[in-house]
Amino acid sequence: MPAGPLLGITVMTGEMEEVHLPHWIDHNSTVSDMFAVLHVDTSGDFVKKVSQVTSSHVKSCQPTFSPTGVMILKKFLKVKVHYEVLIYKTTKKEFLTLHVYLVPPDPFVKKEVEKNEKSYGSEIIPKPNPNESLQTQDHFLTADKDTVKITPKKLNLTYERRTLNYFEVFLRSADGDFDLRLESEQKENSRRDTVWTCTLRKGDYKSQRSDHEQASGQHFVERHRTDLINRVKDTGHILDDLKKRRLISDEMYDDLSEKSTHNQMRKIINLMTNVGTTGKDALYEILQGMKNMRPLISELEESG
Repeated sequence: MPAGPLLGITVMTGEMEEVHLPHWIDHNSTVSDMFAVLHVDTSGDFVKKVSQVTSSHVKSCQPTFSPTGVMILKKFLKVKVHYEVLIYKTTKKEFLTLHVYLVPPDPFVKKEVEKNEKSYGSEIIPKPNPNESLQTQDHFLTADKDTVKITPKKLNLTYERRTLNYFEVFLRSADGDFDLRLESEQKENSRRDTVWTCTLRKGDYKSQRSDHEQASGQHFVERHRTDLINRVKDTGHILDDLKKRRLISDEMYDDLSEKSTHNQMRKIINLMTNVGTTGKDALYEILQGMKNMRPLISELEESG
């Protein structure tokens, strides 16, 4: 059972006396005896007992350098594992959707999660991690509001190095604070213990300018419609992004691409206005994210 990443290590000169390999198992003296190092090469796989186990690494003396990783030598062993919580807010504006991951402190896994979420435009909401290690068993995410919908109902923690599944937290009308709790099920007595909790505040998921509206209720896109039509030239980037977000169809994309830049921008604003707040927010975010548009957006924001 893997407890740490597989590593490829090459020594260019000299001999290596020892190597320290990372793991994230919350170990004790009993579990420490079960750690080993897995070696993989063309002659076959083999394991070697480790010299020492610390809270974050194992030490192997006179190592043989082949693709190497840390293993625990016992099947179905129940251990505690250090885990982190990653919370991502999706770009859906008409309601709140969060993706809550439980991942080991493995930079590779965390990077893969970040890459996947950012490809959809999601933003991370930083929150403290669990103070203690978590048992490898079923865990449930709950909320203190009945209107919060969470799927799936439970996730099983493992110590495998892979991108894990996530809880989807859905709240149609989010306009205040609410708590999330991670509960661990004790199968011997069917009791659930709370192992982690955090408060999601309105400011975490909804910025003060998230609606991009003034007191009059008019959206940025509507207030500055004329300036945007006359002064935004890079409409191709906007069309590509709107298509990626599935706010315009392939047919609409092709139709708009044949129009002049001036008419493209007018039609884009009309379409996004008809979509509602979601469409206007998306157009604003696209413009704000375009480096060549930042001076114009700043100017218009300052003008009111």
